[in-house]
Amino acid sequence: MSALISVFVVLHMLCWAVALGIWVAAVRTREPAKGLSHAALGALAFGIVLAALVSITGDANHMKLGIKLVLAIIAAVFAVIAQRKGSQTSAAVWYGVPVAIVVNVIVAVFV
Repeated sequence: MSALISVFVVLHMLCWAVALGIWVAAVRTREPAKGLSHAALGALAFGIVLAALVSITGDANHMKLGIKLVLAIIAAVFAVIAQRKGSQTSAAVWYGVPVAIVVNVIVAVFV
């Protein structure tokens, strides 16, 4: 079970890294690639599976998982909105994507 959890942790973190990288590449033009929303939604999906696996082992910190779930939903929704609106995306949504991603990673590491 430990190996399976480790695989999902790697996939989850890679999705966040890809989403943040795509955002950084598009920050000047505010024209995100479709990969931004796909990576954010992938991170959300892998996170949900990961939370289920960790809960099965009995080592789950449910407060941490709840906070990370809310942040992942925010990041994914903002990424989808940014991808659909393109350069017309509001600043709050556009800059909300990396803030939600970075805070999610901070919660994962330090909580």
